Amino acid sequence: MLPIYSQLPADLQAKIFEPAPTRKVVVATNIAKTSLIVDGVKYVVDCGYYKLKVYNLRIGMDSLQIMPISQANANQRDPSAGCTGPDIAYRLYTERAYTHEMYPSPIPEIQHTNLSYVVMLLKFIGAENFPNYQAVYYLSAVFRSSITTEDLFAQVEQTPLDPEATSTGAYQYVYPQPPTNVPGQNPAGPSRALPKPLPDYKTMPGTTFTVDAFKYGSLDFCTAYFLTHFHSDHYGGLTKTGFSGHIYCSRITANCVTRKIGVSAKQVHPLPMNTRCIVQDVYVTLLDAEHCPGAAIILFEVPVDGGKVVRIVHTGDFRASRRHIDQIACVFTTPLVSPVLPEMLSDKARCRDAADNGKPQIDYVYLDTTYLDPTYSFPCQRQVIAAVGEACHKIQSCPEFLPSLITQARDSQRRHSQKHSVVDTPTPQPARKSVQITQWFKPLQQLFSAPPASKNKRRTLFVVGTYTIGKEKLFVEIARRLQAKIYMTPEKRKLLDCLESPGLTEFLTDDMYEAQVHAVSMNVVNMRGMTEYLQAVRQKSTFTSIVAFSPTGWSHAGSYFPAVQAPLVQPQGIAAAELDAIYASGDIAGLVDALAVSARLNDDSSGRSFGINRLKPRGSSNSVTIFPVPYSEHSSFAELARFVCSLNCKQVVPTVFSTPDKNRQAGGWLQHWNDLKQQFEERAGKGFPAFGVINLIS
Repeated sequence: MLPIYSQLPADLQAKIFEPAPTRKVVVATNIAKTSLIVDGVKYVVDCGYYKLKVYNLRIGMDSLQIMPISQANANQRDPSAGCTGPDIAYRLYTERAYTHEMYPSPIPEIQHTNLSYVVMLLKFIGAENFPNYQAVYYLSAVFRSSITTEDLFAQVEQTPLDPEATSTGAYQYVYPQPPTNVPGQNPAGPSRALPKPLPDYKTMPGTTFTVDAFKYGSLDFCTAYFLTHFHSDHYGGLTKTGFSGHIYCSRITANCVTRKIGVSAKQVHPLPMNTRCIVQDVYVTLLDAEHCPGAAIILFEVPVDGGKVVRIVHTGDFRASRRHIDQIACVFTTPLVSPVLPEMLSDKARCRDAADNGKPQIDYVYLDTTYLDPTYSFPCQRQVIAAVGEACHKIQSCPEFLPSLITQARDSQRRHSQKHSVVDTPTPQPARKSVQITQWFKPLQQLFSAPPASKNKRRTLFVVGTYTIGKEKLFVEIARRLQAKIYMTPEKRKLLDCLESPGLTEFLTDDMYEAQVHAVSMNVVNMRGMTEYLQAVRQKSTFTSIVAFSPTGWSHAGSYFPAVQAPLVQPQGIAAAELDAIYASGDIAGLVDALAVSARLNDDSSGRSFGINRLKPRGSSNSVTIFPVPYSEHSSFAELARFVCSLNCKQVVPTVFSTPDKNRQAGGWLQHWNDLKQQFEERAGKGFPAFGVINLIS
């Protein structure tokens, strides 16, 4: 049974089109048979109702109301309406109800939509004397309220049109500066005996805002603490009783802060995603960072003297994609007097056009540089999720699949070791390498050599390592493929309730012995931890083995062989002739090579597919097998290169720091990309075509 509705993510929508071995039931809203056609439908059950968003002028809010469908809606659900084959419709209402009780056509949207934005737009473009717009004026009857559109027009007529008042009045989400201290709270700020000095990259230029700065003691100047997402390295230092400031973040992150940490809801201000808001006279937009639930890229637009605007992008932790480039361009090319709404940023064509033609100048980009190292490359999340789900399904249904997969990994590791032994050692010792590999896979020789008599009663427990929040897509996909339940600790279960996701909740159970998929801390996904975990679970269950997945990018560099360490790679110069050739051709592969200047760059995000055959165990025993999985919620090196070089930015500021060598390497790559872009600009005046963003990000 699969759902389908307009707000469902595209990857989940696509599941209804996948072939199924059994009968498939699709529970759909009006999107079916209007926006899309599902092939192979044989039966349609029409309940005769649908949900309609209606604006109530009396209370000034939208609400979803269950309404009878119209005759036109019923005809759309008819078997002959746009189907690819014959089917049968079961209508759960009488013919009399169809003939005498249903409207001939649906209620026009203009009759149940908030017209304030339309009226404000008319006034902004110079329209006057609104009550003479009879077609709109007569719609007051549909509200069935003592408050009519005439009252709305009267309010609009009194609205001034000076720029400052208009930019505020047209916005639904406006957050003025709150009081300095909250009653009953300690005014000292985040509690810390000896706070660290505040780094410059934690403050946003031209504002009194900080981002992810909760462990630096009392910040007297700060009027707004922005939190990109709910990971401990970003909210560290935030406590229930020692904080008196005001936090701005996404709704999911706000739920986590109030429920997990216990910060007062009066101090936490959830901002809507994909909507331009006004926070203390600064325009703020949150975009989905594709990191963990609730993670946001924060766009700041700071008005300054002379009518100029300082534009800032703070990525937080993010997985860069072309969609981010398009949405950033769409926001920054939209005048401040006009709100940015979710429907604007969901319009791919509009955002793509803004990115291709707008190229707004960005003053600062605060960049997640976690994997700013050419040895890190990851396939896209969608491919990894599909491969892991398929592997679990085959392990469950075919007892011979896991030993076969491990054997392939053993052979691949042997070939890889032999290949590198020729390069790294002048006198290779194949026998010694063979012994090492045999020791690594020694438990496997006994694991499948003599299956026990109770083979059919063996059950495999699938375990996924997770952080505080994140990796949900992976273990939900495993549960979906196995038609199994998911167990996690009550503490983590309470945190996931903050996501308010019915699609996730339906898989959860509090019975750890019933659930075949367990979400555990990443720290215990090792041979010792999983062995002890299996011993604890085995006492009251039929589980006899564990297959665990460690989804992180840290274990993977270049090709996916565990424990392959690469030396630090420093950028090198590019010959002018080579640069000219790349610049003239616009070749993506050539550009990536130019950006990386490293033979070790293995750009899996640009086309190489990730399948089951690329899953390689990190360790195994008679009952435990662990697979490291390149499921990264951070950007790979190539993705960072494309992201930075696709933006028209003045300054890139790293936000993740490691060892001094790694920090110097990260700074070297940022400088290298900046020099490369300057060379591109210099050649733009010598007859070479302009390099558009579409040539940089796929």
